This record gives sequence, C-alpha cells and structure tokens, in this order.
Amino acid sequence: SLLTGAAKLVVVIAIFLLTFYVISQVFEIKMDANLGHIFVLVYFLLKATKPPRYKCGISKACPEKHFAFKMSSGAANVVGPKICVEDNVLMSGVKNNVGRGINMALVNGNFMFSFFSDVAPFIEFLKTIQDGTIVLMATYDDGATK
Repeated sequence: SLLTGAAKLVVVIAIFLLTFYVISQVFEIKMDANLGHIFVLVYFLLKATKPPRYKCGISKACPEKHFAFKMSSGAANVVGPKICVEDNVLMSGVKNNVGRGINMALVNGNFMFSFFSDVAPFIEFLKTIQDGTIVLMATYDDGATK
C-alpha cells in the first residue's frame, strides 16, 4: 500500500509537470527556473490544498458556544470504540481503556470512563448521573450480551 501511494504521487507530479510544460509552450511563457524551483512550487501548491484540521477530526468547525465531539463504536472484537471531546481522546483502543460491552464517558467538566460486564451495576450507575451531564456511549465486541 505504501508503494501504491508513492506510485500515485509520482504519477500526479508527472502529470502536473507535463501540464505545466504544455501550458507554458502554448502560451509561450518564458521561464528561467530550474527543477528545484518547480518542486518548491509543487510543494506549496499541495500544502495550500490541504484541508484544515478541526477538533476531533470532524469535517467543519463547531459554532461558538458549542463543543466538538466524535464517537465511533468498535468493530467486532478487533477495533475498540473511540470517544473524543474537544480534541481530547477520552477512550480508545490505543489508550487501552476500553472493554467488551458498553463503554461510557461522562462529560461534566471532568472526564472519566467506565465499562461494565454486568447489567445490575450499570443500571445503578445510570441512576446516579446528575442532570446536565452528557453521557456518551460506544459498544465494543457485543453490547447486547447482557
């Protein structure tokens, strides 16, 4: 896959240079530039087209007085769930703080995570959550076993 990506980049650069050459010939543009200048130009053009990065990797910036979050549940028992709030990854397989079943993050000015393997303590825990607390839940492996 790395080789395929590198090959695609070489093809894109070659097409860009060929297009630039044809345009300069058609419009009779005279340039005193060496290959180094052309690569610098290509670098800045590629950098200028890079999309901006927003909190938690979402597609656009959140309005004022809103917060950014992104959640994804796990994939079978291979990829763990991920919860990110305001560019802080609260739980993920990489952080190694997720478990099978339902994983929760409570956002109330303080961040925490919790996972349960039995339904009774889970229900009791849900009853203790204060009003105004944001509850984010993501499953891993099989959230419906209990």
